[in-house]
Amino acid sequence: MNRQEIHTRIYYYSLVMIAFTLPFARLMQIFIIILMLNWLVEGSFKNKFKTLIKNKFALLFFGFYLIHLIGLLYTENINSGLFDVQVKLTLFLFPLVLCSSPPNKDNVKAVFHGLIGGGFLSSLLMIIIALTTYFGTGENHFFYTLFSFYIHPSYFSMYLNVCIVWLFLVLLKNERVDTFFKGWIIPIIIYFSFIIILLSSKLGIITLLLIYISILLFFILSRRKYLVGLVGFLTLILGAFLIMKYVPAVADRLNTTISVLSNEKTNKSDAESTAVRMLVWSAAGEIIKENPVLGVGTGDAKDELLAEYEKEDLSGAMEHKLNCHNEFYQVFVSLGAIGFVLLLLHIFVPMWHAVRTKDVLYALFLMIIVINFLTESMLETQAGVLFYAFFTSVLCFRVRNNLKTEKID
Repeated sequence: MNRQEIHTRIYYYSLVMIAFTLPFARLMQIFIIILMLNWLVEGSFKNKFKTLIKNKFALLFFGFYLIHLIGLLYTENINSGLFDVQVKLTLFLFPLVLCSSPPNKDNVKAVFHGLIGGGFLSSLLMIIIALTTYFGTGENHFFYTLFSFYIHPSYFSMYLNVCIVWLFLVLLKNERVDTFFKGWIIPIIIYFSFIIILLSSKLGIITLLLIYISILLFFILSRRKYLVGLVGFLTLILGAFLIMKYVPAVADRLNTTISVLSNEKTNKSDAESTAVRMLVWSAAGEIIKENPVLGVGTGDAKDELLAEYEKEDLSGAMEHKLNCHNEFYQVFVSLGAIGFVLLLLHIFVPMWHAVRTKDVLYALFLMIIVINFLTESMLETQAGVLFYAFFTSVLCFRVRNNLKTEKID
């Protein structure tokens, strides 16, 4: 085995292990460091640099991270700002490595196998621990944060939803797949859907429903299987009805959300997640009005939000020291209109390109990201920023020998 083959293998297994360890929120940093060191030792920097400067998406991704560094120049809370750019460092590192050394089709497939394997193993451990707790103490740890003790249920649901999209596309695309693996795709989709129900993330369940509806609509329109599609929709409706009727933890969370949204007045001391988000968004809007162009600086968003919560007597938000719970608001508060526009370009320019080139997988991935950005400040947490930075880089910079192969025929 020559030197280049060694680097290629290290690159391959580092990508797989980063994906595998994401659902555990453990050990990722080790494999990120291995990936970076391998990239540095490999050399060929002249060719890598040429590849980077020719790629408009890489420059766009770097620009979004650069604006956070610029935001340090006018922030008052420099320690918070330095911590923020450290959390977001992979927004720079993953595009740097994966654009200059693009993953091929086998790498991408292995990455999704890694994420599926990690999601399956971590969820299985959650079930085992919840069963052990139930038989040992009688306590129910099968739902929401008691169930998902590795990472927040919203993020784990997002990971599994992306897995489900990839699995559905493998079924629908006209390409050869290992017969054994293909036979397990439907059971894995059903299992992951079941886990998302247990996680009880409202947005995760809504996203799952949208995925099923989208796949069914595509199946009906492209294959003209109207009867099969009708049976699928009826099954989906029946499943939703049974969940609402027999899974009270999920039903209660969804009903509470509907109640909050239909209520014109929100209690400022409310601790319910949807109610708090609406109050936080209003507070963020006030800060944006006062700092529309440059924002308050990379490190001052939390301080300014807490001051606004106190000013508006938002005791629920104050108690939990909440961020904006919306990535678009979060960036606008921190970096103003300039950062907000860069975030939009960071998301929607690749999405437009994905739609134009019929890259269904990347387009659906970005759609899921946008949905989650609406209710979570994803890039403020390791669970969010690592997942987004890694997978958007893998999917954006992967080698495409023939763009038509990305189309679902």
